[in-house]
Order: sequence, then C-alpha cells, then structure tokens
Amino acid sequence: MSHHVCGDCGELAVWEISSTVDGGATTAMVACAVHRLDATEHMLNQYGNVTITESLG
Repeated sequence: MSHHVCGDCGELAVWEISSTVDGGATTAMVACAVHRLDATEHMLNQYGNVTITESLG
C-alpha cells in the first residue's frame, strides 16, 4: 500500500480530491485533513466547471 503526503505540509494525506472536467479529463490531488478544503478550493479555482469527488482513505 502506498502512502501519499499532503502537498501543503508534508503530513500523511488522508483525502484524495479528484476533478472531472467536461469531456472526461480527470486530475487528482491528495491532502491531509487540515488542508482538505484548501485543496478542494484550489481544484475549483484551477478548473472551473468541474465535478469534485473527495475520498477518505
């Protein structure tokens, strides 16, 4: 099992935030519990009209 670290603080990431844009392209980032909302806001600002999926794991 691979572990990912939060891009903001380097702590263990427990959330994966993925974004699907119109047309089917998907991108994802991971975040710790503290930075989950920051990562979600970043995805919305970066990609505009998207579907955001957050997965705890």
